[in-house]
Amino acid sequence: MISFEFTEEQQQFAKVLRDFSTKELLPYYTRRAASTDFPYEAFARLGELGVLGIGLPERFGGTGTEDPLLLGLATEVLAEGDINLASAPIQVGLVGSQLVHSSDEVQERYLPALIEGRETLAIALTEPGSGSDAGALRTTATPVDGGWRLSGEKTAISWAMNASATLVYARTPGTSRSKGVSCFVVPMDAEGVTRHHMLGMGCLPIGWGSIHLDDVFIPTSHLVGEEGRGFAAVMNHFDFSRAAIGLMCLGAARQSLDEAVTYSEQRETFGQPISTYQGVSFGIAEQATLVEAARLLCYKALWSREAGLPHTALASMSKWWPPQVARQAIEVAMRIHGNLGYAAEFPHQARYRDVMAYLVAADGSAEIQKRIISGDIYKRGSTAF
Repeated sequence: MISFEFTEEQQQFAKVLRDFSTKELLPYYTRRAASTDFPYEAFARLGELGVLGIGLPERFGGTGTEDPLLLGLATEVLAEGDINLASAPIQVGLVGSQLVHSSDEVQERYLPALIEGRETLAIALTEPGSGSDAGALRTTATPVDGGWRLSGEKTAISWAMNASATLVYARTPGTSRSKGVSCFVVPMDAEGVTRHHMLGMGCLPIGWGSIHLDDVFIPTSHLVGEEGRGFAAVMNHFDFSRAAIGLMCLGAARQSLDEAVTYSEQRETFGQPISTYQGVSFGIAEQATLVEAARLLCYKALWSREAGLPHTALASMSKWWPPQVARQAIEVAMRIHGNLGYAAEFPHQARYRDVMAYLVAADGSAEIQKRIISGDIYKRGSTAF
């Protein structure tokens, strides 16, 4: 029999995180969402709760074996309180999954700081002329005595403005597409590194920015994994991050719907709560159904990864559809709240703007996800997953 229940351990973990999310994150979400300051104090609390070490080496304070389901669950629950902070386990998971292939020197320098929530690291793959077409990146890594010299520009980088170091993907001159791309750990205080803030309509605390590399020297010890194989490594881990992003958006949407339920029972018009009107209650019913369906899709993708089953297309489904569902659900919740839903002092408008970011950025646009899904369908000759 198929079971949709989490294990007792997973449920206990979610209970602890939900208590933290409700009491410590949610009351201050609107204020944090309106600021470009990175929430270092709250980030450190995530480290104390063990959220940032999921799937990372035990010797550095992590949980050990990769645990996609637990990562997705943590992200979903944290997003009920603050969608921007909920992205932290995903980012740390992606960075950490790369760092474990680096030198002992690099691992000892950065992994404990990441897992404990003392420092942040960015991932710099996207470039001005190669967004979703990551294989077209132009940043170069020219071999020199003792290492490489990196030159190029990266853009739309999460945590660019607060990171102490960045994983930079660059290619050996003369190579093309995915061949010849390597990953390097670049300290942000290295000579020749500059960064500039890119102010968006949402996700302000995440510190999106562009990073410029002007002949930056990187020693041999800062190569991550094998030279020329950095692209394949990062693309593999997008499969779990895409599903986790879907759950993150849905967690924020569910919180807005729950707030709409409470408000509709309290707000009265013509002598009765607005929850008695089908125009209100049916809208909540429709959105709750869509959120639950999208949620199950995301968990199927994560379960498939954990089981060692094909899941790339499922992960792409989880990235393009759930954020769409979440945006729509938050919009319905905003309308139920009337003018209060649009007011800056309430969280709905902030969640709406934050979720919008994941429709166009982070691990590929919706159009790229559809390309991956359709490619898988035609390759197998079936729409069954």
